[in-house]
Amino acid sequence: MILDNIKNVFQNNEYAINLTDNQIYITNYEKLLSITDNQIIIKFMHFIMQIKGLNFKIVKMIDSEVLFNGQIESIIYSYK
Repeated sequence: MILDNIKNVFQNNEYAINLTDNQIYITNYEKLLSITDNQIIIKFMHFIMQIKGLNFKIVKMIDSEVLFNGQIESIIYSYK
């Protein structure tokens, strides 16, 4: 039972989206569909997220984690 709990922690497929002033940190996404200076489109298991704003830059990108800097103006979710 303890081993199962440990496996669940490391195999957690739930996503996380953290927004702060001029930063977006996202984990466990499926695919980055588009990244430009003013738009980011990211595919998750059950939806697609479109972020619009200004001066987006990738600060950190490791496996299924990404950190962007930039001014966020809007976020739109499209469900499959």
